[in-house]
Amino acid sequence: MRTQLSVFAASFLALALAACGEPPADAPAPDETAAPETSEAPDSAPAEDAAETDAADETASDSDGQEAASDEAASEEAALWPHEGSDLEPDPDVRYGVLENGMRYAVMQNDTPSGTGAVRLRFDVGALAEADDQQGLAHFTEHMIFNGSENVEEGEMIRILERHGLAFGPDTNAYTSFDETVYQLDLPAVDDETLDTAFFLMRETAGNVSFDAEAIDRERGVVLSELRVRNTYGYRYTTSLWSFLFPEARFPSRWPIGTAEVLQNAPRERFLDLYQRYYTPERAMFVFVGDVEPDEIVARIEATFSDWTGPDEPGADPDLGEVTERPLTAGFFYDPDMPTVVTIAAVSPAVIEPDTMETRRRRLTRSIGASVLSRRLGRLARAPDAPFVQAEADFSSYYDTADVASIDIVSRPDDWREAMNVVEQELRRAIEFGFTQAEINEQIANIRTGLRNSADQAETRESRQLADGITGSFGGDSVFTHPQTSLERFETYADELTPEAVWAAFREGWDGRERLLYLATNEEIENAEAEIVAAYEASAATPVEAQADAGAQEFAYTDFGPAGEVVSRDVVEDLDITRVRFANNVRLNVKQTDFESDVVRVSIRFGGGDLELPMDAPGLGFMLGAFVDGGLEAHSLDELETILAGRTVTASIDTNEDSFGMGSRTTPTDFELQMQLFAAYLTAPGYREEGLTQFRQTVEIWYETLDATPQSVAGRDVPRLIRSGDPRFGIPSEEELLAHDFEAFEAMFRRAREEGAIEIGVVGDIDVDTVIDVVSRTFAALPERLAEPEPFTDARNISFPDGTAEPVVLHHAGEADRALANVYWPSFDDSDVLRARRVYLLQSVLDLKLIDRVREELGATYSPSAFSLSSSTFPDYGYIGVSLDLEPDDVASL
Repeated sequence: MRTQLSVFAASFLALALAACGEPPADAPAPDETAAPETSEAPDSAPAEDAAETDAADETASDSDGQEAASDEAASEEAALWPHEGSDLEPDPDVRYGVLENGMRYAVMQNDTPSGTGAVRLRFDVGALAEADDQQGLAHFTEHMIFNGSENVEEGEMIRILERHGLAFGPDTNAYTSFDETVYQLDLPAVDDETLDTAFFLMRETAGNVSFDAEAIDRERGVVLSELRVRNTYGYRYTTSLWSFLFPEARFPSRWPIGTAEVLQNAPRERFLDLYQRYYTPERAMFVFVGDVEPDEIVARIEATFSDWTGPDEPGADPDLGEVTERPLTAGFFYDPDMPTVVTIAAVSPAVIEPDTMETRRRRLTRSIGASVLSRRLGRLARAPDAPFVQAEADFSSYYDTADVASIDIVSRPDDWREAMNVVEQELRRAIEFGFTQAEINEQIANIRTGLRNSADQAETRESRQLADGITGSFGGDSVFTHPQTSLERFETYADELTPEAVWAAFREGWDGRERLLYLATNEEIENAEAEIVAAYEASAATPVEAQADAGAQEFAYTDFGPAGEVVSRDVVEDLDITRVRFANNVRLNVKQTDFESDVVRVSIRFGGGDLELPMDAPGLGFMLGAFVDGGLEAHSLDELETILAGRTVTASIDTNEDSFGMGSRTTPTDFELQMQLFAAYLTAPGYREEGLTQFRQTVEIWYETLDATPQSVAGRDVPRLIRSGDPRFGIPSEEELLAHDFEAFEAMFRRAREEGAIEIGVVGDIDVDTVIDVVSRTFAALPERLAEPEPFTDARNISFPDGTAEPVVLHHAGEADRALANVYWPSFDDSDVLRARRVYLLQSVLDLKLIDRVREELGATYSPSAFSLSSSTFPDYGYIGVSLDLEPDDVASL
């Protein structure tokens, strides 16, 4: 089951707990401005091989099998592909090969979407390969690839791609990490001209980049702008955490973004040195997945890349440093913008193992223990007196250097001691007493469902996802297998995943290693390290008892009364959509498709959304997260997660401009349960105190981050400013958010729940009559609703503010070298479709001009952008705008 999770908790852990894996240097930065409304947590059932491999990035020690593992590891190192040193069966649809010059390739035919393709060119080089005076140049080189080559003039490469229908960013991109650089093209067509262009440009990337000195100087400002954008509290925190956990390793001092000194001053020769020594055939892998015969693609690869030769003295693999075990030690990080995060970790040197069936079985067994502990911690976090908002247990590996068992805890600043103590005792409870059968069964059910769904949906996997999967598997030294074999393999040892086996694997990850403790917070603490150790040692002296085994429950919401009667049914012939109206006025639109095998997408609109939000209670819509966290009358949210384990259902509600919404991606098997769950939230909400408690704790933590960057301040204040101060938009004060309670929320929400017009959309691999039958027994069985949405005429009156002679200036509390310049012009609503499309076209042209002028020519910013809105809810309201992330001194000139 997937449940809503506050956007803050989800996005912040992705940001502040980035020690789980550095995002690529060109990946979008985590959203620091997201409000605590409704979002979906990751599905607890892993997809494809992730269930077995933990993203193919972990290792587990096995004292009884180390000698054999060492022999297998040596064999795999000599192999060209991970599957050559493994007993795992690779996906038979992937064709692997190696050119005489050493370049690898993988080709797969796939027709989803038909007539398209995905290209990836991976180089086995990243920030770890850089010398001290090259820090940031692996990523800078990635920028220079798009700036010209021997056969492409500066600035022309992006234009070539755009002429073939690829937008810079969504379809053409690249990223640089610690240990790899990957170039990506998602091709909208696979005709000869498009393929010729894609292969030509990838060949230019491989060996023909010009590195014009003047072009490098023009690009410096862009890369320095990116460095400024990424210099957030999350980046500073993770840098500090890694330096504490891994002081003798190389990767904490080799962040892909680099250093300002090198980015500003590195001469052309240092770029060429890195490029010529590491952009070599032996370090390259070309991946193509798409609607083309493999023989044709292999022939193109051979014709394009066979003449590529490497240098006489190629670059060597970097010395990764080492990890030595330390006694109980504490570290401390202070930043005025930093939410409070406590880390409890055990670190040891990495154990390098080949990707085999046994390795995957042991990793999965261990990860189940971490998942059970995380579930326990989640339950504790929902208690009314909980000292922390969220805590996650994990086992991770870092760049063939370190294996880490860890728990990360998010709390309020004053609660860090109690939060650490509660979590330490839960960790010790797991180590000393293990896990219950019911807890293991829940995790196995989730894993099995995730693997089964992946197997059932394998035939309609998209080409870009497959290309990323093949590339990522190779980069992680893992075998790219078919989802069906993953499911079959899991079933061969599922019965071995006993509480005893999981307990032993979990203990192995923690036992025999001293704890490393790290506190990050926005309050300065005198003698912080000693305070942290003292608090931990006091907790460690507290005895713990075994976890009680909870009894099983059944889902209580399967009967909503007599099935509703269908009063009208017709088909929109050109779209093949069946439209149904039931006697209680619920409307249903169904389209059966085979675009995604075994997938059903559900969208439910009801009530008025933002139009129903009261003017005198700003931010009340954010309470939707608390509403879902409050569970149902018969089940708490924690109970729901247990009852619905192994089922592909979602509990989430959000608000749109003109409706509230519920949506999910489920399966034909679980479609009825999904509809029962959604109907239960409308008819029997629990409004438990734990939902309100978690909401308020989240707000207190999240609100402290809202002045940390220019973007977060803009997200907080600008939506209200450009709607002439309408309090329904933007983010209100912390005091206003904390004042909300369930009584006020229900007073606003009751009408939408009980009376609001409901329209349901269902699209996917499911029979139309089956959908109608399920809806008749769930939503159509409810009491009569309004036949049409209420107009909310008065609530639709918003206006664009008058222009200003001087800019409106907002202030942030982050780094002084960062500013954000946004300009807005009023436009139109979308009542005239042709006019709205012209506005969008104008935005697209403006976006290209910004990239050409502000980024490429002036080098003033990393990510200039244009945007527009043509409202379908608010008459005569719309705007078009520009956003530039700049240095403060550059704002006036641009």
